[in-house]
Amino acid sequence: MLVMVLIFIWKNIGYDMTLFLSGLSNIPEQYYEYADMEGAGRWWKLKHITLTYLMPTTFVVIIMTVVNSFKIFKEIYIMTGEYPPDSLYVLQHYMNNMFLSLNYPKLASATYILTAVIVLFVACIFMAEKKVSENLSS
Repeated sequence: MLVMVLIFIWKNIGYDMTLFLSGLSNIPEQYYEYADMEGAGRWWKLKHITLTYLMPTTFVVIIMTVVNSFKIFKEIYIMTGEYPPDSLYVLQHYMNNMFLSLNYPKLASATYILTAVIVLFVACIFMAEKKVSENLSS
């Protein structure tokens, strides 16, 4: 499992860092200049300027990371084959095995479950973003 986590991080870290760099470049420099003129410290600027403006980017990265975590099937399949150990057996393996055995009702059920889990998680992330944004803006 540790190897799979490391592969996933290695595969996605470049994409995530690109999104964060884009978010950092969109923060207006005037805010930092105003904070310097008012005598704000580094921690205040980090919390009230940088983190506040990076919240939308952070939530996009979280959503993309979760969605991409459901697409780790290929790496596990290459390393372990059709029937990996139970600790690495993911829903995509189950779906692949149901497809190969032509068991379409179970395949469709697994697809609906996967879609529902992703939709619920993304909805929870959007609700959390709304609460965090309200707390940071006040």
